[in-house]
Amino acid sequence: MYIYADESGHSGRHIFNKPPFYFQGAIISENDTEPLLQEVATKYRVELGVERLHANEIRPHIIERIASAFLILLDETNWIFHITAIEKPYLSITKFVDSLFDSYENKGARWLWYNHEFFRHTLCCLFDDLLLKEDKKNFWLSYLADDFDGICKIVKTVLQRLQQIQLDKRLYQVSCEGLEFALKYPEEITLMASRTKKLYKGHTPNMVAFSSLIQAAHKFCAEYKTTPEAFIHDPQSEFGPTMKEYHEIFAKIRAEHSECGLQLNFENTDYDLGKFSLTPSKQLASLQAVDLFLWLSQRSGRIKSQGLRKKLMEVSDPFYISRSSSEMIRTGWAFKMSNMDLSKEDIKGGEETIAEMEDVHKKRVKEFELTKIKGDI
Repeated sequence: MYIYADESGHSGRHIFNKPPFYFQGAIISENDTEPLLQEVATKYRVELGVERLHANEIRPHIIERIASAFLILLDETNWIFHITAIEKPYLSITKFVDSLFDSYENKGARWLWYNHEFFRHTLCCLFDDLLLKEDKKNFWLSYLADDFDGICKIVKTVLQRLQQIQLDKRLYQVSCEGLEFALKYPEEITLMASRTKKLYKGHTPNMVAFSSLIQAAHKFCAEYKTTPEAFIHDPQSEFGPTMKEYHEIFAKIRAEHSECGLQLNFENTDYDLGKFSLTPSKQLASLQAVDLFLWLSQRSGRIKSQGLRKKLMEVSDPFYISRSSSEMIRTGWAFKMSNMDLSKEDIKGGEETIAEMEDVHKKRVKEFELTKIKGDI
């Protein structure tokens, strides 16, 4: 298996700068795509008089023609076009929920609301509505600086706004109790983004997308029973070393959501993800193909050939982080749950389970606070 990856959209720690979206694309293929694409790439480079095929330097109708030729050639192997699209400012909201509602640290946060994607994305949508643009910026800066005092100011503002709106009673309770616990016991919340000069990188769109690419590669390996040979990314001056580290750390760790929507399950694989290298796109036709596919995926409305758009979508494996994707996840689960064929016994059993979970939660909080009181005496 071979992986060729590139990115589009400036990012790093500056998630509120334009453009608002960050994209990473990758050809993941059972066989090496370089021999397949090299001849066509060379033909068009000569015809256009350029060193490499770069979408921003080529007229749209020419991009479509080249991309169509690439797609035809890629039909000769099993492959996918993995794409990660991240709404950069929305990362501030996901980190707000991740850091303040992690039920393993915040005893006031409900386990189910952090570990099930329906409830977690419900919290994301709520706080995306409650936090103003400046709040999100200030939280992000405080988060990267491990400044919990700065985070507390924003949490207090959010608690005030929660009291001023009409909200589902359970959502209100879960949100308030989680935030109030974080304010009361800030020492329980772990912040690590500034402990070394490079730790912040793991929280940026660049590395979030790279992590999703690693898991897409593992998924491809499992589906096609193939062994990775090479993992090639266009050079990154800021993130290249961190990508190499991530590749080493997660090369044998596969993560996936359970069907019931709970947090990721992890398992060790008996293979790694091949040799990792950073190679300039002008040297590889496959990276140039990724660049053209990324351009097309961002401009679907401007593609004249609907057949090309359909073909690209058919081979695409997308992963999104955005407000709209959170809403889609919530809607999907709401539809799924509303169409479940549940008996009266099932409903009763569910109510009993929820009551038991609430009792366990309250007992956990009470025991924690008693321990704190004894420690202060």
